[in-house]
Amino acid sequence: MKRILSAALALAIIAGAGAAEAQGRNRVQVDQRGVGHGAAVAQNGDRNGSVTVQGGRGHYASGVQTGYDNFLRMDQYGTRNQATTDQRGERNLAVTAQDGLRLKAQTYQQGYNNVAGTAQMGTNHRALTEQTGANNASAIIQTGNGQDVEVRQRGEGNISVVVQSGYN
Repeated sequence: MKRILSAALALAIIAGAGAAEAQGRNRVQVDQRGVGHGAAVAQNGDRNGSVTVQGGRGHYASGVQTGYDNFLRMDQYGTRNQATTDQRGERNLAVTAQDGLRLKAQTYQQGYNNVAGTAQMGTNHRALTEQTGANNASAIIQTGNGQDVEVRQRGEGNISVVVQSGYN
């Protein structure tokens, strides 16, 4: 479990390093390899950054950011995965990385200084992170088959960590 949490922290730090590159204007990078992908990113505000990388086939990614200094990254590999991120406010960070079949990750953040992460490997997982307020942090990691989790945090300074593995 220490290795999983260390990997999640490393992923957040790496993604945070990419946020520094987004200073000065809104930036979007989409790199799709494979077949049958769909991606949409909309940004309104200043100094927002977004990276979407999809491999495999049949993925859908959607990102919306309003405000400033927000950063999101979505990586998907495998087949028929979906990732949706919607951030509104200031200095929010969302990272999603999926590898498998029919994985669905949704992240909604409103406020400032919120950090969310999701890493799913396997088949038929669903992860929802919803944070409203300030200085909230959440990390979700799921492996195996058929895991389902929802995290909803409101207010300030909330922390949530969920790790699930196995088969349902």
